[in-house]
Amino acid sequence: MQRITISSSQRVADTLQLTSEQIHYLRRVLRLKPGDVFIAQDGQGQQWQSQLTQTSDCAQILSTLVPSVRPVTLELAAALPKTGFDDVVRQATELGVTDVQPLLSERTLLNPSAKKLDRWQRIAQEASEQCERGYVPTIKSPLKFADWIASESVSAGNYFCVARVKAPGLLPCAQALLNDSPQQSIRVVIGPEGGWTSGEIAVAIAHGYQETSLGSGILRATTAALIALAIISSIREQLM
Repeated sequence: MQRITISSSQRVADTLQLTSEQIHYLRRVLRLKPGDVFIAQDGQGQQWQSQLTQTSDCAQILSTLVPSVRPVTLELAAALPKTGFDDVVRQATELGVTDVQPLLSERTLLNPSAKKLDRWQRIAQEASEQCERGYVPTIKSPLKFADWIASESVSAGNYFCVARVKAPGLLPCAQALLNDSPQQSIRVVIGPEGGWTSGEIAVAIAHGYQETSLGSGILRATTAALIALAIISSIREQLM
């Protein structure tokens, strides 16, 4: 069943006030008619079976569905590549990420505008709807790596992925951690094209991050982000 994400202000009692974009999507793209049913979700776990009405900008809530289970925190902090971050956001959402923090490293060339952040949030919302994930991940404003790492608290489950450096694999590290504590929050940090500088790696280690490897191969930055998330998601699935 098709889904749309609504804001709290759109719900008035058992009526949904649809936006122009939602009206276009439901009635023009999906070709739903009055009486057809879809699911409305708030992106925070709540979802309702809803029905289009004769009034073009309204829908009626028929019933409240079982809330989605809140996912355990899985944060991706990634240095922005020149291209391809749209796909990273989309596929990270599919893999169950809860937060995405874009980073500006010493080798980052992209300087995104505010419109980019809005676009990434829309992509995350659409991916959540398509993959039936009741929670839409939070896409945070890009930060300089040095400012970000100095402001974040660190605990177990904070992995700094590096290339061309001898380091334990992310898979065995995360497996050992989650075997003991399946609900442990995890943050994976992925570098830019060209990799982290030696200075950035030293700063990460000094702040308590664990160096980890994604294997002996050299991966594109966009590929590395998805492999890291897939490893964590796969381990958690096996432990559920």
